[in-house]
Amino acid sequence: MTGALFDRIAAGGGGTEAVAVFAGSEHSRRLVLLRAVVARAEEWGGAPGADARRAWSVLSAARHISPAVVRDLLCYPATGLGLLHSLRALDGPRPTPASAPPLTSLTALSAAAAVRTGLARTVALPVSAEGVLLPSLGLARFRGVRDGETALVRGGPDAAVEVDGRRVDVPARHWEDGAEWLAVRRVAVMGDGEPLLLDDLDPYAFPSARRAPRLTEHQYAHWRMTIRQGLRLLGSEHPETAAEVEGGLRTLVPLRSPGPAGASCSSAEAFGCLALSQPSSAASVALAFTHETQHNKLSALLHLFDFFQADDSAARYYAPWRGDPRPLSGLLQGTYAFLGVAQYWNRCLRAANGPDEAHAAELELARWRQAVHTGVQQLTDSHAFTPTGRRFVVGMRAALRELSVRKLPSTVVAQADDLAAEHRRRWVEANGAVPGTPEWAG
Repeated sequence: MTGALFDRIAAGGGGTEAVAVFAGSEHSRRLVLLRAVVARAEEWGGAPGADARRAWSVLSAARHISPAVVRDLLCYPATGLGLLHSLRALDGPRPTPASAPPLTSLTALSAAAAVRTGLARTVALPVSAEGVLLPSLGLARFRGVRDGETALVRGGPDAAVEVDGRRVDVPARHWEDGAEWLAVRRVAVMGDGEPLLLDDLDPYAFPSARRAPRLTEHQYAHWRMTIRQGLRLLGSEHPETAAEVEGGLRTLVPLRSPGPAGASCSSAEAFGCLALSQPSSAASVALAFTHETQHNKLSALLHLFDFFQADDSAARYYAPWRGDPRPLSGLLQGTYAFLGVAQYWNRCLRAANGPDEAHAAELELARWRQAVHTGVQQLTDSHAFTPTGRRFVVGMRAALRELSVRKLPSTVVAQADDLAAEHRRRWVEANGAVPGTPEWAG
């Protein structure tokens, strides 16, 4: 990564060049994670070692057929979380061979590779909750079959899953539901031609207890329409953000709605994934995609560079968008995400159609510009950053200065001040005092 690209990312952007770098680095990270799981399983020996060797063999054979497909599978957001789960299980105590953890996520990954590349290999997987999941593809249902029963996933031209003589074919158009087949469905095609998938099946799709159950056809139709409208809105009014979204986003995970405002989140180990509650409008989609793309970029950047040199884990900070005290890393993530949000509203203001839209954009810009200032000031005062981390904070501060050049009506600024003061008041009621003030007790 060049210094110039690093600085553009710090300023809230980066575009397709940044996304391409992160795609490569996250692929390398997944390869290291995969090899770590296999090596640890081989140290265990027994069933884990044998399972790992078989999965590695299938993945290697599939890669000879289609390196691009295997790379895509490794970079599938759920793959990272699934492999991490296996690695953590293998790092636990191992008193007896019978206690060996199953490597279901690794085995399922190899089965999906065989199906997607047409490799004529058979992979054994356990049935779970009356189904057999193939990552990025879908779920073969076997009603009435007990957990733990062995299913055989057969690759090749006529891919299928079999349990005790019962067979579920994997449809050629695997992204559409079929007979006893629940698909990982598509909601859009991105600018680079890759499908954007809605994964409401994979247990490793996203690490949240708030994940929604399988969407109905009516709900799915709403998601598909609203997501496509949001992507078009980004493309027309926020082209650099649209390029980052289209080049980096691969899966959406539905969340249970927490209320009328909705919610969105992302995970450092699921690059390319965004979890959100049911979108209400194209504008809500565009804003959520903007916010979470910032988190995705920063998480990928933190996999490449050390930003922190001192142990600041016990310190907590005030974030004007949260109700709880935040660690420095959380403050950094939030400040960067809301820098992108403030830039989003600045662009909306330029494109506003009428006084009502302009006023709404002005208020949002004023509110989040002020919040980012609060975050950047605390980050600037911290001595826990490495020179690389400080350079990133300096880049954010410069981008904030550019946003601050725009003059806003005094009434709008006053309204934003009131919102900020109300948030701070509620925060103090809940937590006692704001960090850094004489009243703060830690």
